[in-house]
Parts: sequence; C-alpha cells; structure tokens
Amino acid sequence: MTTQLFVSPKGSDSNPGTKAKPLATLAAARDAVRKLLPKKPAKGDITVWIAGGTYHLSETLVLGLEDSPAAGRVVYSAVPGEEPVLSAGVRIEGWRKAEGDLPGLPAKARGKVYQADLPQGVGSFHTMFCGLTRLPRARCEGFTPPVESKGWTGETPDTRTQMPFPPGAMKNWANLADVEFSIVPAAPWTMNVLPVESVDTEKNLCRVAFMSTYALTKPRFGKFQSGSVFVENVFEGMTQPGTWVVDSRARKVYIWAESGKAGKRTPNDKSKAELIVDLENIFAPRLTELVRIEGKIDPDAPQDAPVRGIVLRGLTFAHGERFTWTKNHVGWGLQHDWEMYDAPSAMLRLRGAEKCTVEACRFTASGGTALRLDLHCMDNRIADNVIEHVGGAGVLLAGYGLGTKDVNKRNAIVNNHIHHVGETYWHSSGIFAWQSGENVIANNLIHNMPYTGIVASGRICPDPNGMAECSRSVRQKEVDAVLADKPHTWHNREPLMHSRRNQIERNEIRDVMEVLEDGNCIYISGAGGGNVVRNNFLHHCESIHMAEGIRCDDDQHATLIEGNILWRIGGLASFIAIKGVNDVVNNIMAVPVQPPMRGMLSLECAPINWSLVERNIYYAVSRKDKAIGQGMTYYRMNVWLRDTRADYNLYFNAADAKWGQRLLDEERQYGIESHAVAADPEFIDVEKGDFRLKKTSPALKLGFVPIDQKAIGLQHAVGPQSLKAR
Repeated sequence: MTTQLFVSPKGSDSNPGTKAKPLATLAAARDAVRKLLPKKPAKGDITVWIAGGTYHLSETLVLGLEDSPAAGRVVYSAVPGEEPVLSAGVRIEGWRKAEGDLPGLPAKARGKVYQADLPQGVGSFHTMFCGLTRLPRARCEGFTPPVESKGWTGETPDTRTQMPFPPGAMKNWANLADVEFSIVPAAPWTMNVLPVESVDTEKNLCRVAFMSTYALTKPRFGKFQSGSVFVENVFEGMTQPGTWVVDSRARKVYIWAESGKAGKRTPNDKSKAELIVDLENIFAPRLTELVRIEGKIDPDAPQDAPVRGIVLRGLTFAHGERFTWTKNHVGWGLQHDWEMYDAPSAMLRLRGAEKCTVEACRFTASGGTALRLDLHCMDNRIADNVIEHVGGAGVLLAGYGLGTKDVNKRNAIVNNHIHHVGETYWHSSGIFAWQSGENVIANNLIHNMPYTGIVASGRICPDPNGMAECSRSVRQKEVDAVLADKPHTWHNREPLMHSRRNQIERNEIRDVMEVLEDGNCIYISGAGGGNVVRNNFLHHCESIHMAEGIRCDDDQHATLIEGNILWRIGGLASFIAIKGVNDVVNNIMAVPVQPPMRGMLSLECAPINWSLVERNIYYAVSRKDKAIGQGMTYYRMNVWLRDTRADYNLYFNAADAKWGQRLLDEERQYGIESHAVAADPEFIDVEKGDFRLKKTSPALKLGFVPIDQKAIGLQHAVGPQSLKAR
C-alpha cells in the first residue's frame, strides 16, 4: 500500500498535498510526511510526487531520523515525464551598463560590461550561473612564482602561506577581499584556490588567508612550470564574454554580456561561436548543501544512529556554491587535499544513512562536489544518475579515519554517467572512495576529467601535531589498542584501513588527465587488501606527462587487477603500475600514445616479490616502446620481471617482429615466462578499439579469457529522462 503526497511550484503550503491541491515546497512535504509516518501501515511506501519546475531553496533541506520510516520507504520522486529542479540560486536583476572607470579592464571588453547590485541577503560568492550553466569567473593569464622548492612542502610554513610573484603580476586591488588565485603548487597532482590576504608590491610577495597543500613555488615538474598561478575575480581577467567579477564591499557584480540578449552557445560549449549571456537568467548561489540526509552521528562512540529508507528519484540539483576552506582545514584534507573530511562540500550529502537510494537524478551547475556519503553510510545505492559540469568531485565516499570504527561500506555506485567534473578544483575525481570499503563501483561511464577517474584510498600521513594530510582523522586510541604489542607492519595495520575489498568493475573511463599531471584512470593507495579492479575499459588517457591507466601506489598490497582493457594510454608512465605485492592477470595493454619511460607494466619502488603477472597481452606500436620496467627508483628502471611469478603472457610489437622474443630470451634464463609467446594476438580491430580475439589467436592457447566489452559501461539510460522509459 502506497500513501501519496503531491508538490508543485503552482501549489500552496496551505493545501492538503493532494493531486488536485498540491503543496508548494519540499519542506512542507517533508513536514507532512512526518505527520503520516506514525499512521503509516507496517508495510508500504510513502511517495511524494514532485511536479516539474524550479524549487528555490533558501536553506538546506534536512531529512533526519524523524523522516526515516520504521518499515518501507519514503520516496521523493519526480512525476513521470517531468523534471523538477532543486535550485540554490537567487536571480540577479537590475542589470545596467557599467558606470565609471573599471581599472584594468581589457580594451576589448570596454562598453560591453554590465553591472548589478547584489541581491538582498547575498554577500560575496565564488560561482555564478546563466540558467543551468556555470559562468567562467574572470581569470588572468598564468604566471609562475620565481622560486623553486627543494621539497614538496618547502622548508618553512611560510612557504605555504606566502607566495613570491613576478613584478607587476599582482596588485592591491580595490576588491582584494574577494580576490583569489588558483595555483598548481610544487606538486602538480593537486591544486588550491586560495584567498588573498595581502599583497606587498615592493617585496613582490602575496600572503594567503590559509595554508596551501604544498609549497607556493614553481611546480617541480610538468607543463605548469610555464604558468601555474591564475589570479581570479579582477577586471584584468575579463578577457571573454561571460566572465564576471564580484565586489562584495561595493555590493556589485559585473559581467561581460555584449548586448545582454540570449547567447549563441552555452558557456560549456567548446565551439568557436561567441558566447552572449542572457542577463534575465543569471543566478548567484545561496547554498553549498541543498539536501542533507542525516542521522545521529557520534564520532566518539562505537555506534551511530543512521537514517534509513529514503529514496530520491528523478530530481535535478543545481546552482550550488563552491565549498571554501578555512584556516582550520590543515590535517583534515583527504589525500593531497583532494577533498575535506566530514565537510558540507556537496549539493547532496548523506551523513549517517543506510539503505537509502539516489537514482535517475541529475547534478549540474555547481561550484562544488555533486554528492557525498560521509562517516556512517552503508548499503546505499547511487544509480543511474547524471553528474556533469560541477566544480568538485562526482561522488565522494568518506568514512571515519584509520581505526576500528568501520561503517562506510557496502554501497553501490552503479550505472552513473559522470563527466566534466572538477571544473573548479582540478584535482577532483569522478568517484573517490576514501576509508570506504566493500563497495561495488560498476558500469559507470566517466570522461572528460581534469584529473583521475576513480580513486580508492585510505592514505594518511601520520603526524602527532596534526599538520600532515588526513592526520587529524586518525582514531589514535583505537590504533594504539590494536597495535600495542605488534610491529607496525602493513599486515598488522591493514585491518584498520577501511577502503578494503572494493569491486571496481566494468567501468568505462576515457579522456581523463586533461589538466593536471601524475594521475590515472583508476588509482588505489593505502586502501587495504582485497580490492579488485576487473573488466574496465580505460582509454584515451593521453596526457603528455605522468598519466597511467591503473596504479597501485604507496602502501598498497593484495590488489587484483584482472581482465581490463587499456588502450591509448599516454604520458611518460605506464598502462599499469604497482608498488607492493599485487596481481596483474589477463589484461590487454595496447597502443602506447608515446613510448612509456617506465614500461607498459611498471613494477616500482616497494618490493613486489611474488606478485602474479600472468596471461597479459602487450601490444606495442613503436620500436621504442618498453614492455616492462622494474626498479627501486622511477628513473632507473630495469627491463625485467624476475621478482614476480610471470608466465603465459603474450608480447607483440607491430613495428618490430623480434621485440617480444628478445625479452623472453632474456627472462627465461631466470626461470620465468617459460610458457609465454611473442606473437600477434589477432584482435578484431585495434584501431577501432575492438579487442575481441579471432578464433586462431595464440592468446587463447595461453589461457587468456576473452573480455566482454558489451558488458562494460552504461547498461541503460540514466538521469531524469530515463524515467520516461520506465
């Protein structure tokens, strides 16, 4: 038996919530559900049908324990065929041609800038939208700090709070309190957006409001050495239509809008057509969190009280603000500060939730993360959603820190289309599981990412002072109790790691690593054992520098990498790289974009003794391609497999018929690869990415198990539109 309520933008909160007389707001619907829950039959759902239209939220909608049914579910669903939009945006009105001199405005923008007063109740903001499109904030051409770092974090804390700049690169702007800069610091696997505290134009030194992740110096390697700092929210950065500047002190916002009429293209369209902004459809965000499903969380207790049985279906989340860090963030950042521990950084947040579902929703037009599952989150299902054009991560799962309280697990992240995320924070991932395990992450399509596709990590940097990455999240009393009489080996620490036994399978990941460097399609590090990376299709990761298909990084063992297709992987690194004892079985590695410096398979740094390397196909295309690299340092890699259990592999080079046999002749002297062959694997069509094997393929004789490409990636329609077919 289903109980029904109805909501419509044309309704009224004084209505009873029937189909004929619907409610007007989701808050009123939630309150009506609370009254129904004690009267609801033991079985059956309560469904809140939400009509199409826009629902403007002025405060976060919180669904707590009082909204959790004792049995059945409470379903907040779009009316079939309609698309309700939950918006945190407030319309900016009263646009007029900009008045007076705008210092630093480029000549080509003069006469084309409009201004408006900030809406009542809205102060400074970091993101602005035209309809459901995030507009580009004014950004200056990049410069590089004129100093190099001797280490990742520099020699003193000042290196992370003060940045030298070339003469003239920065000024004491009138709106200095609103000025920020994006920076790729010493380590180009992360970036920060830092608010400016002061600018000393005599010493050419900028002080920032809080500490950066790494030293504010020239990146130690990579393409950003020629431009790594981009000052934002100043008139000098208004270099194209759609760029904007906010001045909270003067309570004004400015935008280059040409004639102010509807545009020829959207801001996310990469065509050469000129962008013209519709000034009647401009929104500033009021909230970062639009909806929060939250139980009773007690970090100091062994148990929490989670919300259960809430379903969100067919909803669009939009106009979220970017989450901004504070001085207190140090020690709370997840690996490399890619996200924050237990923070309100996403449009939808589950914090203390079990058996909840988010399906067929759309997350778009936000400066921050789309969706996060925090601390106690178990047996939830995130399926069939579209996540696009957001500033942070797509889906974040973040459990408790290293310790015995392990309650972020067994979630399903399946059949989601995730693309163009990380548009503000370039180091963001499509799916990021930190201290979260036993999850199924399957059949997702992830593409057009500035950085990595999927991350499973539990990495921390132990620091009793709480200054290192993730160090404040460690549950030290629990760790001490478990390890009191034991050596601190990986096997003894492993039960305290929470990103164990994840199933990362049948995902398609392409066109990633488009901005940053030293990243991957799939990355696993410090996660614990039992993770399986199986039957994924990873392709067109063509970064010119450090970009790999699958990487088991520091403190990572007992991972199975099996049945994956890696095609057109670029950069100086590898198709698959492992540190530690991990197994690489039955994978296809085909067509390096450029000769991999470390080998198509790279066995790095930590002892990899007894790793199983079996039934893999190496398909090279250049005489300079290297199949294997093994060594204790990255740049002195030996070409061998001798510390592994390697056999039944197939080696082929389309440009050098003797390439594979030379390697086998060398390795067989050491008792490995005795059954391997050097031969053409006979794929159906390598150029078109069809990796089916012909019946005569020598790989089949080696026991290679064919990989079903049709089972990889999205298996059916996703997003609100998919409800029409149900």
